[in-house]
Amino acid sequence: MTGPLTFDDFKPFTLTCELRYPNAYLIFDKTGQILNDLKETLTNISVSNAGPQQTAFASDEGSFHLEIGAARFTSGRPGRNAENFTKHCKAYFDALIERLEIEVFTRIGLRYILRKEFKTEGEAKLALAAMMLLNLKPTKRFNNSDSPVEMLFRWEDSQFGVFVRLKAESADVKLVVPPELKDEIPDLDKKRFVLTLDIDYYTVARVEREQWNIQEWLPQKVRTIRKEVDGILQGGK
Repeated sequence: MTGPLTFDDFKPFTLTCELRYPNAYLIFDKTGQILNDLKETLTNISVSNAGPQQTAFASDEGSFHLEIGAARFTSGRPGRNAENFTKHCKAYFDALIERLEIEVFTRIGLRYILRKEFKTEGEAKLALAAMMLLNLKPTKRFNNSDSPVEMLFRWEDSQFGVFVRLKAESADVKLVVPPELKDEIPDLDKKRFVLTLDIDYYTVARVEREQWNIQEWLPQKVRTIRKEVDGILQGGK
């Protein structure tokens, strides 16, 4: 490996935006209307779980969860441009904020998970150790492996917090094959070895509805995450 890793060395895996708010009891009456509001923006909407206090549904653009005190949208193919992700979040959150009459958010979170693949788990561990993010000598500790396989960092003040996790791990990839094709398609289950970069940015202070503009906030936070994580990966610059 030549030189330190950068943010761009990792491939986006999932991107999630979550809102938390005081219990919105209008969910019992308005969930269907929220889904109906999204029909013109999202494609192939399907409900995977429906209950009085929690509904999960999906579309070609991503998966959605709606709960009595929280809502989130997750894209499984976010790419590096937050434009489409922001558009889909805005459509979803605008609908639920209006229908559930939400006036304040107790937490706004943005979670970005990225991965870099390696040939072996050992290579992933070596890549993590080579970052020198912790000022520890490379020696055995607790009679265990020579270097840590996971590093966690957290910053928090009265306004916002950030959680950053780096972990060398194996990830199972399983292809779901229809029963009628099992005899024709070979077993393609595969174990991949990755270095996972997991960033969770969240607000700590309450945010009034009028204070939050998702079209400005979300792309700005994605840019901030990229800049700050690059500094961390390159030795704390």
